[in-house]
Amino acid sequence: MENITICACRSRSFMVASDTADIVAALRNDGHNVAIVDDLCRLVADEPEEVKQLAQGTIIACHQRVVQSHMDLLGIKPGTIIEARKKDTKEVLASFNISDNSTEHRPEDILKEIEALPVYDSKDAWYPVIDKSKCTECAKCFDFCLFGVYTVENKKVKVTQPNNCKNNCPACARMCPGKAIVFPKYDKSPINGGTEIEEVFTEDDMEEMYQKRLQYRLQQNRSRFSMLKKDK
Repeated sequence: MENITICACRSRSFMVASDTADIVAALRNDGHNVAIVDDLCRLVADEPEEVKQLAQGTIIACHQRVVQSHMDLLGIKPGTIIEARKKDTKEVLASFNISDNSTEHRPEDILKEIEALPVYDSKDAWYPVIDKSKCTECAKCFDFCLFGVYTVENKKVKVTQPNNCKNNCPACARMCPGKAIVFPKYDKSPINGGTEIEEVFTEDDMEEMYQKRLQYRLQQNRSRFSMLKKDK
């Protein structure tokens, strides 16, 4: 049987824990080797070598576009990706030929396993990933970001400092003309990698974001100037 990894998304609970437990129970009862990880986004940022190992099998997690973009970031060719963020248990399990009706593994036991996974409240893997199938390498995200999340190498934009990203700020994704920037932890599509249009931004919204960016930059400059004066 194949190796399967399922993301529990413990930091923001976009994956319903009881549904994840039902899926894992059914797969394990069918003989599959299923590993549950606390948060795939966290692993990509903090433990990429572990992701390279699990990517050889099947990954059940979030939106498919998100997982594929994660793998592109790490330069990995993944095995099978099964989208689960907006699918119920039956839809996910339909991707497998489940034939064993064993009840050795119970969902309630697996739910305890999920609840025992760590939750990183102060660092919940908020950062962007780039969908290279949509990216035009215009570097507007690099120019707009104030926190050094992006770099440009050989005219290619990369997310190189994901942990620098300001928590809950998806502004660079809103500014991207190709809608190529994805924030997996965001609650609305298409910014979270989904295909639905749940959020639309007007030119006035864009102007407001630029003004906020300018204000923040001025604050940064004032802070630096104050520190320089103190040093003198």
